[in-house]
Amino acid sequence: MKKKTAICLAALAFLLTACQSKHEQLQREIEQRKAALTHKQDSTIEASQQAVEQLDEELQRVKAEYELRKAEADKAHEAGTGTIEMYERVNRLRQLRDSLQVQFDTECAKIRYVRRVRR
Repeated sequence: MKKKTAICLAALAFLLTACQSKHEQLQREIEQRKAALTHKQDSTIEASQQAVEQLDEELQRVKAEYELRKAEADKAHEAGTGTIEMYERVNRLRQLRDSLQVQFDTECAKIRYVRRVRR
């Protein structure tokens, strides 16, 4: 009877040690994943901020050019001297402006989302 009890206690001690070891291993893996997630979030924010800067510059340039070409096209339209190419150019600039604006808004939303998730 004492042998069985000793064997059961030894097996129980072994199981507890194994469970504790497994728990410690899982905790280390969780900490590693948290660190990796933080690194990924940091790099995502940094890349998005750089993209926002570039998109903002391009967007401002395209907006200014669009406003200039649109004013020219409106004057030509009033004078009756507008050409198809002029109107097509204004339309292409408007499409480019809108596309850049969507990209800009998407990158800004990505930054806001990552910052909100990190809280």
